[in-house]
Amino acid sequence: MLEDLVPPRNGSEYCKVAITLSDLSADDKAILEAALDDTESWAANTLSNQLRLRGISLADVTLTKHRRKTCACHRQ
Repeated sequence: MLEDLVPPRNGSEYCKVAITLSDLSADDKAILEAALDDTESWAANTLSNQLRLRGISLADVTLTKHRRKTCACHRQ
């Protein structure tokens, strides 16, 4: 009866971080990518707060998932 029971596929192909990166200018994109890569200087909560002050809303959990490659960007 339950042989074909599988979790539903998430319809999203990209996470909010990737979508935000695609909307930024080349310079801003490079700055954000560098901050995402620099986990020692930029804790997810700190980065989230600083982005929010600049009008970009990305939650710390969203940033962490993207950094760990557990977001929609990296799903198969």
